[in-house]
Amino acid sequence: MGEQADTASSQPLARGFRLEALRVDSAAGEVNGPGGRENLDPKVMGVLVLLAQNAGHVVSRDELHAKLWPHAVVTDDSLTRCIYELRRQLSHAGGHERYKAMLETVPKRGYRLNAAISSLVPEAPAAPAKPATWPFLAAAAIVVVAAIAWFALDGRDASGNSVAVLPFEDLSSGHDQGHFSDGVSEEIIDRLNRSRDLRVIARKSSFSLRDQVLSVPEIAAQLGVTHVVEGSVRTSGSQLRVTARLVEAASNSQLWSRTYDRQIGDLFAVQDEIAGEVASALNTSLAGRTERVPVLAAHNLFLQGQFFYDRRGPGDIERSVTYYKQALALDPAYAKAWAALAGAYSLLAYAGGMPREEALEAQGEAARKAVDLDPYLATGYARLSQYYWDIGDRSTGYRTFERAIELDPNDLLVLNFAAGIAMRNGEIDAAIRQYDQIVAREPRSAAYHFNLGIYLQAADRFQEAEAELQRARELNPDFGPELDLAIARILILQKRLEEARALVEQLPEGELRNHGLALLYHSEGRKKELDDVLEQLAAESTAAVDIRLAEVYAFCGMTEQAFTTLQGLLEGIERDEPADASQIWSWQVELRVSPFLKPLHGDPRWKALLYEPGAVSS
Repeated sequence: MGEQADTASSQPLARGFRLEALRVDSAAGEVNGPGGRENLDPKVMGVLVLLAQNAGHVVSRDELHAKLWPHAVVTDDSLTRCIYELRRQLSHAGGHERYKAMLETVPKRGYRLNAAISSLVPEAPAAPAKPATWPFLAAAAIVVVAAIAWFALDGRDASGNSVAVLPFEDLSSGHDQGHFSDGVSEEIIDRLNRSRDLRVIARKSSFSLRDQVLSVPEIAAQLGVTHVVEGSVRTSGSQLRVTARLVEAASNSQLWSRTYDRQIGDLFAVQDEIAGEVASALNTSLAGRTERVPVLAAHNLFLQGQFFYDRRGPGDIERSVTYYKQALALDPAYAKAWAALAGAYSLLAYAGGMPREEALEAQGEAARKAVDLDPYLATGYARLSQYYWDIGDRSTGYRTFERAIELDPNDLLVLNFAAGIAMRNGEIDAAIRQYDQIVAREPRSAAYHFNLGIYLQAADRFQEAEAELQRARELNPDFGPELDLAIARILILQKRLEEARALVEQLPEGELRNHGLALLYHSEGRKKELDDVLEQLAAESTAAVDIRLAEVYAFCGMTEQAFTTLQGLLEGIERDEPADASQIWSWQVELRVSPFLKPLHGDPRWKALLYEPGAVSS
């Protein structure tokens, strides 16, 4: 629990230590990082030091009280305020909200700091704390769950280093090879992700700053990293020139740089060399495996498909399918393209972009092809497991996903699927841990901050949930009314009704606004207005509206009406021909994340709503 606090190895932390990208001067009461300097109250610093000495372990509230207020009688509010201030100041110093999530509240036990810690005292350096594993499903669950638990805290960033690879500049004469130069950056990101102790920012966030005029330290602060890789790509006929450099953010100094003048067919070797030399400069190593080199023209088409898949505009998924197919026509053995094609077909099946049965058949064929061609491709197994889930074969899906975890537990797609599995099975803390890792890798994704906020509300961590949702709004002011409603719901749960009303009343007319008003009217005791808006919600009956209607019923104590609504919705889903397994899965996750449905959890009918043949027992 915290028995290591007074060992000799932990004592140097009382004088100073490094917490990931932050430098903590315990004696001066200061924390310095990419976001600036924060002066901590002595008690707040005391909490931080004690948690750092026990990094990866739970420290009980009683132990914190005994260490920090040994001769005083204080209420829990004093410690709660310290924890709140510590989270706030760490995020300010780090320049990112992810530092808040490192300080975890363990219900009914205490607090745990999930971060890499190293001493600043050279004569007695403390070994980086190795976080404990988190077995987040019962022993009766299938073995994939244990595998997910293993990588929930995998020691990533244990070296204290983190890196963002910016989009390489397209210096071709026509400036029309942006997808190609972007592809170089993305491949370097993928290769650097093979390091077990280096946190690498994913593509979406690294590329989000493309058009902004920022210095390297400013970029590092926004992405929460210690180092930045930038470069350029120029192609001319069969000639290729790639320039890359590694910059340390704190000093804005160049640690390494190199220019590669090669034949264009050497592109993949150049990408390997850059990743290897960056890793070497950061004192880490990359897990290696021999990969088949794709046909270059096919790779170019694959990159264009990735561009449209990531953009997700109208018709973009269909365009990505076209490019993936063209790539595979040139190189039928390109496993990565088969896996990408399977993902595109899954979206088309779910969104109705093509007949569902036809899309599912094509999805399964593409995913099987990917793993047949490359049995070491984690995304191939992740896409194959997704196919089995989409057709309702949960057991095979979980067994297949276990292999994806074994191959690459740090792959962003694998992390996303793992978070969904954990939440679907009611393991909320584990799901949050997965999403903490995702947001650390994609700190500028509004969608990921939104999802993390929704997961945090399921754990009743409302202040943190609100912070994540507000961050989503900062990143994307045009996110939509769903975000405003999500924030309003959290404010209502905290009884901050005036703030909630200001958000709800600006929502457009319709079911979102009516849902928010219903929750407000109940909280304010306005029964007549509540009855009127409930009648409107019931008249608008759709799948999404019915879940929100059930939430209002449960929040108001109308248990029978809530169950009748939810059971009717489940029956409607099951009547689909064929049964839409993806819809059932999404619906069950929604049930799990809703704090408004918690009054129903003790009723035997609740478990019946969550039961699904082939799913992991929860």
